[in-house]
Amino acid sequence: MRVTIVGGGLQGVELCWLARKAGWGTLLVDERPAPPALRLADAFAQCDVTKLGGSDGKVEHQILGTDIVIPALENAAALAALDGWCARKGVLFAFDPFAYAVTSSKLRSRDLFLRCGTPIPQPAARADTKGFPIIAKPSEGSGSRGVRLLRDEAELRAYIPEGFDAEGWVLESYCPGPSFSLEICGTPGNYRIFQVTDLLMDEAFDCRGVVAPTGSSPSFVREMEAALLNLAEMLRLHGLMDLEVIQTPEGMRVLEIDARFPSQTPTAVWLSTGVNLAEHLAACFFPYAPGPGLGAPRFARYEHVLCKDGGLHFLGEHIMGQFGPLEPVNGFCGADEALVGGSLLSGSWAATLMFAGQDAEDVASRRSDCIEHLRELAERQTGKTIFKG
Repeated sequence: MRVTIVGGGLQGVELCWLARKAGWGTLLVDERPAPPALRLADAFAQCDVTKLGGSDGKVEHQILGTDIVIPALENAAALAALDGWCARKGVLFAFDPFAYAVTSSKLRSRDLFLRCGTPIPQPAARADTKGFPIIAKPSEGSGSRGVRLLRDEAELRAYIPEGFDAEGWVLESYCPGPSFSLEICGTPGNYRIFQVTDLLMDEAFDCRGVVAPTGSSPSFVREMEAALLNLAEMLRLHGLMDLEVIQTPEGMRVLEIDARFPSQTPTAVWLSTGVNLAEHLAACFFPYAPGPGLGAPRFARYEHVLCKDGGLHFLGEHIMGQFGPLEPVNGFCGADEALVGGSLLSGSWAATLMFAGQDAEDVASRRSDCIEHLRELAERQTGKTIFKG
């Protein structure tokens, strides 16, 4: 099987990595000459997909030689152009435009949550000075981009000036607590829910790592599953969608849903269960039998580390987009697998580390040895002693 993956950013990295695990051939399409996913694909075509159908038919010919197109980007114009081009050419396009239109907007998502009775953080009124701290986030886009914790009115005014476009922002109460993620995939009347994963967040609310299986209780998992299934059924989802929640002292609070292929958590699910979410997405659009996965889940940890100025920093996934094409490496400093960007010799690099084992102690021990190895490597490069806290 051969697939076209459009978008070579971090979502493209995820899809290309999982496509390798599925044994698929991959054509990566991106308008940039050297996107992060470049070295994970079998073939690459530099192309602005909003211009497909123009005078140069070479890229079109390459795409037509694959079985399905899977988007790995969140650019509205590009998605609309791809949707139209695939429809005209009779090419399978793994995309649900209606579900994406709802879930790509936090305001439209909030309307859906209210209709479904989904527990969410309390909306915050700008004039309510007793409601701080609050979370401010732009309505459009997924993940942590633009999300800010605001502790008082002065911080709110500095971040979102008076006269701001209320339609473009979501203001809600800050909910402390651990974060979790969960995916669902399928078509109306035939959905499958996958493994809950624990999210490790940095100070900017960007996910810096994923742990599986979850440490949350079975009752909390069932509550997450019920909420996600209800939302998928309401949307009549055709494809894949993920859910992010926080477990607060008052109970579960749903932060967001996204009907697009996510980054980070699908790899953690594969490391733990052997279940490949890219295969399940493809199976929504044409006859395909995904692999069965493992009999019992393994303990898995997936995380990002940045080496800069002689120090190791455990930060969100945004660091992995700063070093150009990522290199897949087996056995990297003791990790089972890694994706490495930048030059190790220069002392400026980032890596996504992946571990899987039969128990949590094994994974923790090998992770500790790996981090110690990376610290020693950084010290040799810089001549500095790195704090080991």
